[in-house]
Amino acid sequence: MTPIRVLGLGSPFGDDRVGWITVENLMRSDGFRALPEGFASAEICDPVGNNLLDAMRGARLAILIDAVRSGAAAGTIMRLNAQNLEDGTEPCSSHGFGLSATLALGRALNDLPQDVVLFLVEVPADAGFGPAENLSEPVAMAIPDLTAAVLNEIAEWTAHGAQ
Repeated sequence: MTPIRVLGLGSPFGDDRVGWITVENLMRSDGFRALPEGFASAEICDPVGNNLLDAMRGARLAILIDAVRSGAAAGTIMRLNAQNLEDGTEPCSSHGFGLSATLALGRALNDLPQDVVLFLVEVPADAGFGPAENLSEPVAMAIPDLTAAVLNEIAEWTAHGAQ
């Protein structure tokens, strides 16, 4: 069992790649590589339905990283608990109700990790999602802070929540 799973959600298109790119950066970071072997994993994940539930299964902490359009300033990083997304009190990711419904289903089936945290990055309202689209400047500039926030979440959970 891997206690912590970090999952980059999204697609290979434009700013929707922010979760994927952050996971790639995280895996190359000294902080992540210094974790004990088998303690944490990071991967790119298809967020739809059972694929996401399967990817989180067996973890005690799941950290999901995705793009969002909520009206905040582009590049804004938001941290929320899964329950906030499930009950609609927080903005939805670019996967809309698919992600929130998947998390609600996992909770109803008692098939979610004890802790699920989402890190969402606001993408510009006019962001392109075509195959050749590059990351927008605000999203690209948010990735180092996002990577640091994920590492900090792991450290905080390890120090206080890993029981």
